[in-house]
Amino acid sequence: MASSDKAVGATLLLTSVALFLYYTIWALIMPFVDDGHPLHEYFPDRSYAIRIPVVLLLFGLTVVFTFLALVMIKSNGAKKNVKKA
Repeated sequence: MASSDKAVGATLLLTSVALFLYYTIWALIMPFVDDGHPLHEYFPDRSYAIRIPVVLLLFGLTVVFTFLALVMIKSNGAKKNVKKA
């Protein structure tokens, strides 16, 4: 079990590092590379370097606030049931 957890953790860490490096090169270094350079074939359009994180952030915040709202609604309903008893 512990070996499996270490393998999953290592995989997640390596994936995170690879994605971080890819995004860093894409967003911070590629704007300074000439447009005709063949390296541009490995990266999407630069506008997506902003759009993708914004969409992910909005989706994440929606999930978090929906969860909080559901917990608050359920908690409020439990308080009403206790007062009635």
